[in-house]
Amino acid sequence: MRKVILCLLSVLLVVPLCGEGRKKVAVVLSGGGAKGVAHVRALKVIEEAGIPIDYVVGTSMGAIVGGLYSIGYTPDQMDSLVRAQDWKFLLSDASEHTEKSLVSRERTERYVLSVPYDKRPKEVLGSGVIKGRNLAVLFSKLTEGYHDSIDFNNLPIPFACVAYNLVDGSEVDFHSGVLAEAIRASMSIPGAFTPVRKGDMMLVDGGMANNYPVDVARRMGADYIIGVDVQDTLRSADKLTTLPNVVGQIVNLMVENKYDENVRESDVHIKVNVGGYSATSFTAAAIDTLLLRGEKAARNQWEELLALKREKLGLPDDFVLPVREGREISMSDSIPLIASITPKEEPDNRLNLGVRFDSEKLASLIFNAHFSLTDERRSLFDFTVRLGRTAYGQLDYAFNLDKLHHWQSLLTYQFSYNDIDLYNNGDRVSNYSFLHHRGKVAFQCNWTDIRCVLGVEFDQFHYNDILIVPNMASLVHPMQDEYFFSYTCNMFFDNFNKRVYPTRGMKWMAGVNIYTSDFWYYRNERAIPVVNYAWEMALSHGSRLTLLPSVYGRVVWRSEVPYPLYNSIGGTSPGRYVEQQLPFIGVSYMELARPVTAIAALKIRQRMGANHHLTLAANYALSSRKLSGMLDEDKIFGCGLTYGYQSIVGPLEASMYWSDRTDKVGFLVNFGYNF
Repeated sequence: MRKVILCLLSVLLVVPLCGEGRKKVAVVLSGGGAKGVAHVRALKVIEEAGIPIDYVVGTSMGAIVGGLYSIGYTPDQMDSLVRAQDWKFLLSDASEHTEKSLVSRERTERYVLSVPYDKRPKEVLGSGVIKGRNLAVLFSKLTEGYHDSIDFNNLPIPFACVAYNLVDGSEVDFHSGVLAEAIRASMSIPGAFTPVRKGDMMLVDGGMANNYPVDVARRMGADYIIGVDVQDTLRSADKLTTLPNVVGQIVNLMVENKYDENVRESDVHIKVNVGGYSATSFTAAAIDTLLLRGEKAARNQWEELLALKREKLGLPDDFVLPVREGREISMSDSIPLIASITPKEEPDNRLNLGVRFDSEKLASLIFNAHFSLTDERRSLFDFTVRLGRTAYGQLDYAFNLDKLHHWQSLLTYQFSYNDIDLYNNGDRVSNYSFLHHRGKVAFQCNWTDIRCVLGVEFDQFHYNDILIVPNMASLVHPMQDEYFFSYTCNMFFDNFNKRVYPTRGMKWMAGVNIYTSDFWYYRNERAIPVVNYAWEMALSHGSRLTLLPSVYGRVVWRSEVPYPLYNSIGGTSPGRYVEQQLPFIGVSYMELARPVTAIAALKIRQRMGANHHLTLAANYALSSRKLSGMLDEDKIFGCGLTYGYQSIVGPLEASMYWSDRTDKVGFLVNFGYNF
């Protein structure tokens, strides 16, 4: 009985200390972009110390971490969330590769830069480079159940965050509203992210007004403050010699408002060492390091945390917090998006730029303008100019026959100038140039992974200068001006998960072209049928190894083939110099092949780290005059080894290759997407 009475007395003494009679503690999380992921592990240490958190206040990344913590996410859950994000995708307005229609993917996968605008090209950047489309999706999912306007004091842990009003330069403290909207406003770095409009206010990153908002926590009723600070220290003059350091210093000076005073007001100031990292350090390695540094900084203040717990809160050293169950994380696509932070539908109007360099063709540049003539997006124009050794201009008009843009009628005109070296067994036999005009009328069906095109084309080829290497005249196929009327039917399928270095999915195409000179015959003989086909699959083994088998080829059903239709092989991508050129590892430049050509290839790709790839590839070609002679005529083998780095502006690759066609080792360096 005596023990029972003593236990009851202990409970009666401890409960008031943990309840309304206890002094209130606030955790304040500063802004800092990527550096703010350190807050996650710091919160974990504060919990381990057994300190109850009554308020959480944050700015920018501190608002994101604090807002999620306030509605029930645990530090362990946020640790996993931070690591799982594709930050390059998240901090952009890009669509998921597999969400785009096949036409959209084909149109955009050649460009380094693609920017939308609404009515006029000067609106390209708008009020921020990043509209926040993917952030809106993530915030809507993570704050499910809190999409309505609410009082933040009624959250599981009362919360507040800070934004800055561009209209009058005032600080805006969010204590109520839509949680995701408040977080999105607080982290909107000016110029980088579109501001959040709320009434007459245009709200941006709260760091411009109050990057370490201890005073906000005091006004909420906090008696004691534990602050986690990831702000950089100011650099001396000798350190301000690079553009990133100068920009970082300007940002740090902008967020100095109230900083020193708020640091003095902190009861426990956890200063994280963020040296060597910036607000944009979202790589996997940087995030791992920053998480560890956040934990280390908090553990360095362990004694101060225990002293606060014991001496100011009156809690015993062995007091532990109840285990938080955490929130169930639902990433379902059915969760509605929050309208106030979701950008309006992306316009069709876009300006696109592509750049490619390689050690064979040197530099190439492509510019594209894609725009709609009407608000209904029924009439679409696409204008493309490519500069380089193979140059062209192309104008496309598409009329959408349905609202979902699945069915289109197409008109195309293309003019190209080509300057080509022709090789035989690795030796150059000639150089020639020609002009190519093309007009096309077609009907197109377009879905997410598949595209079908049925049309009629007119092609005219005009040959200019033809230079033949001495003693090589017998190897050069006769070249004369040609024109064709052709009927085309092509089908394309592509569900690869990535535009470059796919790890799963399949890609194939099949097409038939029937070439004539008068819509029925070719030069008073039968029309010339041409069949194209290609198939490739990506098969992953584990998280790093991918096998990519492929089969492709082209068949011209005619013994005497006009030169513009003649098969050729070489290069790393289809149509490298001319449309009918089939890629072949080990053969550089362009070599003529026979009318019936089939190639089988296998690539074995190993990913090293996040963006480094090593690819071992081999291919084998059969080329003959007729299908019946496939096993008796030309047989070609080639192999190669490629190192590739997936940069933010396209792949950078260096290749070494060999084939028995040339019996030479070759090297190729290229940068940028194929076009």
